[in-house]
Amino acid sequence: MHRNNFNVLRLLFATAVIFSHAFELLGMKDPLEQGSASISFGSLGVCGFFMLSGFLTAQSWSHDPHVWAFLKKRALRLYPAFIVASAISVFIVGPLGASTQHYFGEWSFHRFLSDLVGLRQARTPAVFAGSPVPSVNGAMWTITFELRCYLLLALIGFFTLAGNRWFILFVAALLNTLAISRAPLAAAGEGPALFGISGFMLWFASMYFAGAAFYHFHAVIPMRKALALPALVLFVAALFGPGWLTRAATVTAGLYLLHYAGQLQFPWLAKLRSRDDLSYGLYLYGWPVMQLAARNLGIRTPLVAFVFVMAVCWPLATISWRVIESKALRLKYARPAGQIPVPN
Repeated sequence: MHRNNFNVLRLLFATAVIFSHAFELLGMKDPLEQGSASISFGSLGVCGFFMLSGFLTAQSWSHDPHVWAFLKKRALRLYPAFIVASAISVFIVGPLGASTQHYFGEWSFHRFLSDLVGLRQARTPAVFAGSPVPSVNGAMWTITFELRCYLLLALIGFFTLAGNRWFILFVAALLNTLAISRAPLAAAGEGPALFGISGFMLWFASMYFAGAAFYHFHAVIPMRKALALPALVLFVAALFGPGWLTRAATVTAGLYLLHYAGQLQFPWLAKLRSRDDLSYGLYLYGWPVMQLAARNLGIRTPLVAFVFVMAVCWPLATISWRVIESKALRLKYARPAGQIPVPN
């Protein structure tokens, strides 16, 4: 698994999210969203994150099928960097973009702690007045759904079903059937709830368990160019179709393409692989840097904003990985000296 391109794909997904936000936070739709019926480049990046996360965490469970060990690994992957990014967003970015003179007087410490525990985007007093999305770090909103997917897989594991590939396939098929018919893509609003479960939760869980099911059956799924090419044509065409078709193609053709790309072995791809997984840091810091750039530097051109944010966030993500994330991952379990942890 160390010779895959998953780190490269995660970087691509995070870059797609930042690219899309460069348009969104300047009051525009990104180029894909302008032409498609219901999806943006940022939404595609999030889809990729969740499907890949389902694959990797299902793999993690199969290697160590114990609920508390699984939850410990997931917590170490998500919480440390999230806590630091939340604190920076609230205590530095928030005051810089405050729309009130009494920012800290209106700020709630208890609400801040609640948001940290639930891995929710930080709620602050009014910030970035005039922004199309006046939030201090709107990108964080998906992380709580990642946590919920982990908890759902752990619950299934508690009943000793997480390693049963046919049960995981059944869960994935059920969730995707419901999601295709009811839940939204990110650009289309939350969608109707089902038995108290939000449309967004259906959306994220359907992709996560599609990835988990792919893991359980990946050994019998051929990765061939002859299959990847028609899958690419189908996937691209579906992006410009109705929302249900886009969703169906994402968790079938899109999922296949993700793993086909993940196993490609080219010398130039090998050079792109890195032990530093910067995707989480890019994802966490892209939004607040973009907000500050738009407000304080007056950047109003999406492509200029995208290049600027990437230039600023790359070193921030490097620091996040080397100082926080990689050190937290070393606490997952004892490993032979010199072995590099694989984030999952």
